[in-house]
Amino acid sequence: MKLRILVFVFVLGIGAIAAGWIYETRLRPITERADLVIPDNIDYYLTNLHYRSMNTDGNVDYEFNSPRLEHYPRTDVSTIEIPSLKIFRDHDQWQVDARNGEFEHQVNVLHLRESVVMQRQGDNPLRISTEGISFEPDRDMVISDTRISMFSDQAMIEAEQAVLDLGGKVYRFNNTRTTYYDGDS
Repeated sequence: MKLRILVFVFVLGIGAIAAGWIYETRLRPITERADLVIPDNIDYYLTNLHYRSMNTDGNVDYEFNSPRLEHYPRTDVSTIEIPSLKIFRDHDQWQVDARNGEFEHQVNVLHLRESVVMQRQGDNPLRISTEGISFEPDRDMVISDTRISMFSDQAMIEAEQAVLDLGGKVYRFNNTRTTYYDGDS
């Protein structure tokens, strides 16, 4: 008799587990289930990315780091999480950080977005803040079509747009408001 009760309880337990599984997978409304989006158009992704590009002289031109990059072959664009970029020039080094970005492989342009901070290190430091820039390594240009703020020891410049020619050290700002700091104050 005890064996019959034990078998009955065991069969009843298996039935309860099966009913719970059926409810979870079939009867529960679709909106309550967790959605797992599995993209079908990524051909590769990279984690803990560290990329260096060399110039024609064999020196490091720029260095790029990101915790994750995903490449989409249909558009030949890569999305980038928390990109960090170092740009090396003869007398200057730039550090650029952002929350996310996108790399267009066909035209070799890196777009950085959200809380972009660009800092020139060296004898005459600069700090630039904006919500978006495009880095074109082939032309040695950084372009921002969004509001930009630049801070140095001598001035603060706010502009609607900016074009920074890193090689020629020519920085052009459109529609600006500037505050200069007096060295005596």
